[in-house]
Amino acid sequence: MKTRRLRLTAKRREALIGLFFITPFLIGTLVCFAFPTISSLLLSFGSTDTQTAGFHIQITGFENYSRAFFTDTSFVPYLLDSIQDMLVKTPLILVFSLLIAIMLNKVTRFKGFFRVAALLPFLLGNGQVLRQMMREGIDTQILSLADGKLLSPEMLAYMGQDFFNAIDGLFGIIVTVLWSCGVQVLLFLAAIQSISPALYEAAHIDGANEYEAFWKITLPMVLPVLLLNTVYTIINAFTDSTNPLLDYIKNRAVNGAEQGFAAAMGWIYFLFILLFIGIVVLVIQWAIRKTQGVRS
Repeated sequence: MKTRRLRLTAKRREALIGLFFITPFLIGTLVCFAFPTISSLLLSFGSTDTQTAGFHIQITGFENYSRAFFTDTSFVPYLLDSIQDMLVKTPLILVFSLLIAIMLNKVTRFKGFFRVAALLPFLLGNGQVLRQMMREGIDTQILSLADGKLLSPEMLAYMGQDFFNAIDGLFGIIVTVLWSCGVQVLLFLAAIQSISPALYEAAHIDGANEYEAFWKITLPMVLPVLLLNTVYTIINAFTDSTNPLLDYIKNRAVNGAEQGFAAAMGWIYFLFILLFIGIVVLVIQWAIRKTQGVRS
């Protein structure tokens, strides 16, 4: 009896090869991510049972979610502060990143040095390094730490304390924004360098200046990367190591031994971030489709 050999088409062969390479990721996701996620979701609807040995969840319904919105006095203010911080920093980071990428693209000498210099603040301004800088007041006490090198003491004394605080806050925002621009600058730079120089040459022949070339060529061509950078920046802002809401949730879970309440706050925060990112993606994708329609 002859055995039939299994013949695979090129498409099925490529699918099997792709499945082979993503198998470690699928196993890691199921083992290290799926189970803790499901446990956290169940825990948000209950609390840990301390009367029995081991880790047991006692379901209590929507009590933790109701407590987060209507009983707890810290969660909603921390959430609003996180939203405000994200709404202020995200547009600034995107604008600064695009401008820096455009300037780096025009550099003809020492390209490597300037690109490393643009990424260096991002590498240093993360994790424990950033926390230590924050403790030193680098984001709120720029003028005090500068010791009169940025603005003279006579000018600050003449302008008053309100002016002093406003300038401190402005410099603090600039410092934190520049710390967070590294990845976005590299992505914008890659997108700008992928634009064909022939488009700019044709635009200049037609009499377009740099300003018009930016709005008609550069910005429409980098819109897909702008979408990626926007999503990344929003997630990075909401999950920043200095976010007080994340510290509050962690303290509730670890120090307060309220794992169920902390899990509920975490899921509320996660769903809010997901909803916000969904709205941003829809808006930017609509802009991309509109731009492509105009160009076509």
